[in-house]
Amino acid sequence: MELEIRDLATEELPAAGGVAGRALADSPTFRWVLGDHAIPRVGGSLDVFVPFVSAMPPPQLGAFLGSHVVGVAAAAAPGACIGAVATEELRTPPAVIGPLGDDSRTLLVWSLFCGHDLDERHWHVGPVSVEPGLQGAGIGGALLEALCARMDTDGEVAWLETDKPENVVFYRRHGFDVVEEVVAPDPARYPTFGDSAPDEVPFTTWFMRRDPR
Repeated sequence: MELEIRDLATEELPAAGGVAGRALADSPTFRWVLGDHAIPRVGGSLDVFVPFVSAMPPPQLGAFLGSHVVGVAAAAAPGACIGAVATEELRTPPAVIGPLGDDSRTLLVWSLFCGHDLDERHWHVGPVSVEPGLQGAGIGGALLEALCARMDTDGEVAWLETDKPENVVFYRRHGFDVVEEVVAPDPARYPTFGDSAPDEVPFTTWFMRRDPR
């Protein structure tokens, strides 16, 4: 069975969101927010990414094995990313977010992304994800190559954030450069969640930019 990279149809977007939810549930950010227990963490990740990707307007890129979505490289259009459409609450500066309850870690993450969004016109890339059992097979690279080619053709700037050093290497191979590296505030300021305590090691976010070629 051959891999196919093509635009996702509207009805295929929820499946692509499911791929992203499963792939990103193990990220340092989700572990920091939701803890080490797999069931609440994967469930929380799916709760974020299935509706998020489902609501993204076309075109969005997917990787397919037959009719099955096994990868996604999505991007929010200029003026439609988190920094442009966020509520006032999500714009709260991370430094002033305190122990507001169980949602404070989630609020801090969104605030971090909003506060570091690029001011100029850009496409905000993400999620870029591959089904966990197929990672390392070149699918993510094929997806990102196709997405970057689209950015180049249209003369568009691409912007993203990632929380793993190996992802920084991956994106650099496709022309992205690190603009800023940010370590989240002291986790001791934020509440934990019973027996599913989040990691107490602050996560790092790398913000990366790619200019059209």
